Amino acid sequence: MSQSRTLPLLDLKAQPQSWNERMAPGEYAVLYSGLPEGSSLDSISCTVFGSLAEAETYAKEQVGIYPGLRCRIYDHHGFGSQPVREIRGKEHKNESEISARLRRWAGTGLFVGGAVLIVVDWVADFNLLWPAMLGMRMMPVGLILLLTELVIVIEARRKQRRADG
Repeated sequence: MSQSRTLPLLDLKAQPQSWNERMAPGEYAVLYSGLPEGSSLDSISCTVFGSLAEAETYAKEQVGIYPGLRCRIYDHHGFGSQPVREIRGKEHKNESEISARLRRWAGTGLFVGGAVLIVVDWVADFNLLWPAMLGMRMMPVGLILLLTELVIVIEARRKQRRADG
């Protein structure tokens, strides 16, 4: 493995200041998220390698050491393009996604709450108008959240069956 170097993501003293602008074409940077306290890695810096294979090998080693870690590998274009690779540890929790618990609770609350508001307005012979209006807007959002969770659960079970079988 060739020599790697560590670059701060933003260095106000350097020219250019951004990490990817200090990389040459053909180099790859490993960026980290989900770092545990006391790790030797730094989330405000990246490690740059001369080839994609070296960056992947290094990222896999780090994920093996820190199972909660996610390493994203970028080329010299940086955040201007999608990561070239993403390597996650077994215990990594994705911060950017809505959790399954939130999807279930919010979906159920919005769907049931919307249905209750529609029933309230129905009992009032639709003289109130606002409960039905709110209910008709809440129910589809709740339904979308519940259906999204259902699809995710079904897909996870299919993947698990494929892996076991």
